[in-house]
Amino acid sequence: MSVEQTTQLIQLILNSVLMSVACALVLGGLTARHSAIAEQLQAWHHSEETTALESVRNRRGQSRSQIRRLQYRYTISRYSVVAAYYALLFAIVSCLTLALRGMINWNGLISLALVLFVVGVATLLVSVGLTLVDWHLSDRPMLDEARRLLSLGNDERLSHLRQKFHHSGSSSRATTLTRNNRQKMRVG
Repeated sequence: MSVEQTTQLIQLILNSVLMSVACALVLGGLTARHSAIAEQLQAWHHSEETTALESVRNRRGQSRSQIRRLQYRYTISRYSVVAAYYALLFAIVSCLTLALRGMINWNGLISLALVLFVVGVATLLVSVGLTLVDWHLSDRPMLDEARRLLSLGNDERLSHLRQKFHHSGSSSRATTLTRNNRQKMRVG
């Protein structure tokens, strides 16, 4: 192998490694988003089970449509994660094929590696496209979705606690307020 061919092979290997890293980062974010949607879906099912019968009659149609929409988003998110897994697989196999080319002097391995690389890039783009569809279906601004993803659903837990606090009696409010004031005094 000449010096020029070796340089090109190293560049191709570095491209495959960079693609693998990009796929791993995207996969990590998509997995976190998928788990946040799963937690949100579980919270909806749990809240539907624990609400009073009167409020269920009033909200039944609305909550069913929201649950169906959330289930659809969950399915899209799952497909997006699977596509990102395949993109990572294609990038790693492309890198390994190029490494094998360094040991075996057969030019067909370079063509195979390039095909795997292109398929990996296309699969990663499909994964990102599915994520964009999921974000569109969320009916929230992208910045709010990113904040919620970074908080990993803590906002829903806090709002659920606030609703419980709002619906509880005045005596429990007073005890909660005094506890909070005591804690603030200890800290301050």
